[in-house]
Amino acid sequence: MSMRRFMVGGMILILLAGCVFWFYKNSQYQRDDAYNQKMFDVVMAEKMQQLYDQAQNWEQPIRLDVHDKRLYGDYKIMSEFLLNYWMENAEARNLYLRELKAAKWDKFLDVDRLDRDRQQNYVETTQMLADVKMIETSYLQDNSESQQHFLNQARSLSIHPEMKAALLVKINQKQDQRKEYALFNLEQQIYSKAEQMFELLKNHRWQKQEGKISFYDTAQVKQFNQLYQDVLRLNEKIEKIKSQNAQTLEQDVASIAQ
Repeated sequence: MSMRRFMVGGMILILLAGCVFWFYKNSQYQRDDAYNQKMFDVVMAEKMQQLYDQAQNWEQPIRLDVHDKRLYGDYKIMSEFLLNYWMENAEARNLYLRELKAAKWDKFLDVDRLDRDRQQNYVETTQMLADVKMIETSYLQDNSESQQHFLNQARSLSIHPEMKAALLVKINQKQDQRKEYALFNLEQQIYSKAEQMFELLKNHRWQKQEGKISFYDTAQVKQFNQLYQDVLRLNEKIEKIKSQNAQTLEQDVASIAQ
């Protein structure tokens, strides 16, 4: 009888020890998880600031180390994925701007250039518009493919299901709301205005006067000036969207970490 009580008592002690160990490990896991999440916030804030600072200098390729030894496990995987996602988007945008610069798009309305080019039957400007159209088309296609790639990659991440679900929701939302699309839409409108301005330049007499384009006919003056004012307004909208980028990035990081 005493042996039986001893065996039962031993089993109870083993069960109690197992419970204590489980509670200890679970408590330790929760503490580690809380620390990891807090460190995720710190790392992401630092890295995103570095990314934002580099992205402002669009003439230089972005170089960002997405790895950080302070993170591990699911938070490390998610951090590296998000940083790669935002870095690729920012670099794609900057590459697009560099290609526009190489096509001399910023010189489209340069009066001296236009004055020289009309003597060559506008060969340079015609090629410029064709190049810019191709750059825009390529950017839109590459951007669409990149978004699908990252979405597929997010689905295959080996992280906690709840974290993955939140990540996928956020990525889908950002694809619908991305400011790059708003910027690109405005830039396409500017391209359309530029085409209309070019048609006026090709088909109507004008002269370079005091560093400006001056049409002989008042009707063309009004048309051209209206198009130019439209371009200025579109550029103002573009600058307004750009000024919101830093705040948007901070909100994105905060919402992912929650």
